Amino acid sequence: MGVSDPSNVPFVAAEIQRLQPTSVLDIGIGFGKWGVIVRECLDAWQGRFARKDWKVHIEGIEIFESYHNPVWDSVYDRVHIGDARKLLSTVGHFDVGICCDVIEHVEKDQGRQLLRELVNCCDVVILTTPIHFWDQPESNGNVHERHLSHWREPDFEEFSGSLKELDITFGAVLSKKVPGTLPPRMQRRLDHVLDHVGGRLLLKALRRRVMLKIAGHAPVA
Repeated sequence: MGVSDPSNVPFVAAEIQRLQPTSVLDIGIGFGKWGVIVRECLDAWQGRFARKDWKVHIEGIEIFESYHNPVWDSVYDRVHIGDARKLLSTVGHFDVGICCDVIEHVEKDQGRQLLRELVNCCDVVILTTPIHFWDQPESNGNVHERHLSHWREPDFEEFSGSLKELDITFGAVLSKKVPGTLPPRMQRRLDHVLDHVGGRLLLKALRRRVMLKIAGHAPVA
């Protein structure tokens, strides 16, 4: 497919703006959406529209060369073709690594090793992956599009950072383990929590009662 779930965009963009990196490594760039978002958030928002004025260095790694398209050439400073698990030790150091909807495409042990290597070459890693496992076959002739693993909260205990439920995915901001800190814990979406306990229906009923009372139609308690 070469694309990731659009519900990830606000989370990743907000973290990029918060962190303000000067160098970014995009793992599994696919179409190149994250390169565009990073370039807009960090250069265009500062009025640096011309390539000669850009100050943020963006590189990417993509295992499937057939995804190459004009976006790559327009926004990335360099794209490495190959397996990130083999290339990470050669690309140098970056302020931020982006790994969105990627780790579910490798077996769990290989994914853990990928994350370890990422936090070694990046100060911070922004990651997204599906909340639930679903079977995804290869597509567009790319066998690497298959889903091979499912990631949950305990899988990130060797890192420092935070986890946040998004929609059908969750996001993580990870770094090397800081001694004495608690492992990352999932921040649940309030509407999902309320659904689980039936609270959203109750809030809807209370909201309707308040609106009716404001309008003068609610019965006197």
